[in-house]
Amino acid sequence: MVLAAVRDLLFRSKIDAAARRLGVEVAFAPRGVPLAAAARERAPALVLADLGEPGALQELRTLLAERPGARVVGFLGHLRTDLRDEARGAGVEEVLTRGQLASSLDEVLSSAAP
Repeated sequence: MVLAAVRDLLFRSKIDAAARRLGVEVAFAPRGVPLAAAARERAPALVLADLGEPGALQELRTLLAERPGARVVGFLGHLRTDLRDEARGAGVEEVLTRGQLASSLDEVLSSAAP
């Protein structure tokens, strides 16, 4: 099961379409609900997070403090090297550009299949 913290409607539809095609369950974290709380409720195998969203990095820090070892794939614009480094420092092991995620979306989602 994949928990996606993604607000961009076009990217959400790409994720949703790929997940359906692959038979992978995906849920989108609701606005206003802390990501850690959504993860407690859903117990995802993978958290997919748009690092460019305001507050995303702090949400991930909280999540990783509560669930050490949780698998998180963060993505961002290719020019945001500062944010990439900050995310890795916060414990996000996999940080991809938006383009890298788009081209490897099937592989990333499949890795969370039961």
